[in-house]
Amino acid sequence: MCHVAREPQELADTVIDPAAIFERKLRTASGSVRIPSRADQPGPILDPELRLLIRSLGDYVCEPLIEQGAWDAGFAIVANSLGWSGSGILVPLTVGAAVSCAAGSGAWKVSSPTELSDRVGGLVVVRVPHWLGRAGVEWLVRGSAQALRPGGYLVVVGDRARGVESLRTRVIPLVGRIVECAVGEHRRLYVYEREVDDPPPLEFGWITNSTLCGRKLVLHHHPTLFSAGRVDPATKLLAGTLPDGGGRWLDLGCGNGVLSAAAARDDRSLTASDWSYAAVLTTQRTLAANAIRAEVVVGDLVPCGDREFDVVLCYPPLHVGCHVDHGPAARLVRAARDCLDPEGELRIVLTSAQSATHLLKGSFSNVVPMASRGGFCVFSCRHPILPKIR
Repeated sequence: MCHVAREPQELADTVIDPAAIFERKLRTASGSVRIPSRADQPGPILDPELRLLIRSLGDYVCEPLIEQGAWDAGFAIVANSLGWSGSGILVPLTVGAAVSCAAGSGAWKVSSPTELSDRVGGLVVVRVPHWLGRAGVEWLVRGSAQALRPGGYLVVVGDRARGVESLRTRVIPLVGRIVECAVGEHRRLYVYEREVDDPPPLEFGWITNSTLCGRKLVLHHHPTLFSAGRVDPATKLLAGTLPDGGGRWLDLGCGNGVLSAAAARDDRSLTASDWSYAAVLTTQRTLAANAIRAEVVVGDLVPCGDREFDVVLCYPPLHVGCHVDHGPAARLVRAARDCLDPEGELRIVLTSAQSATHLLKGSFSNVVPMASRGGFCVFSCRHPILPKIR
């Protein structure tokens, strides 16, 4: 896991650092617990699921406990407060979620999805992140089925209005019969007993062909990534307006690697970075499919080390979970500013809901729009304004 060596200072006191750890109180029937998590993690959205878990799982606890797609250590904290288990495993999807998990995991282990062995879990929980979409949620559930040992229990809990009930029958062929149902706070909880000897494998072999920058590219995709299965219009717009010139290039928040593949040239040294474990794996596959050499790094912001890049490419996120949040985008912009060569350039695409004045002009003295289409605009940002040392 790679963390930033130097954290940029905030330019305004009103801006909340998305990476800051906060504690929130989860009220339960028997009292309350405090759950630390980063501001850029959607943990509070899933607190009703935690309360329903508390009320419903007493008879089905079977060690070791595992949470797949954990956003924070809420499940571990609740489990320990009820005496369910002294240990377990939290499996986050991103580095940011892993930091939130580690902040409160205690004796529980924090593992990436690739580190989790098959058939180890006695009880595997999925608090359904509906914003991943149907394919992303199904990928998460299939991974949970693979992690469950025979006779163990899979718990799926989520928002009734956001499609958790549509999962109810689709999970049965992967795991086995439903042995418990529960309802609360517009949520639904289903407990499945592992009866299937050999759950279907995780097969999401999404590969498409696309033409960008006059090049034919083979692109790999992943169901948990943004715009899974296609190249979205904003990425196409940015890929069509890449700056000329060589040097050291960084694809910040690389996703499936499409911008890295589009930018590849013999005179460019490419680095791709993302905090999503799935994004790093998918980018590696995309680059390999196109015979492109690049450094691909899993990290919170930029690769470790005091390197300076000539060009940074970025399409920053607009949401935290299902809610609009501009904090993570501002943090990416500041990270790009801090890793650029003094004569370097950030080439970034924003949506119409993202303010260029708010996000860019406090970090760069020269911000020029390059192209716009369909509610998206590409900007060239030069002459970084470095924060004052206090």
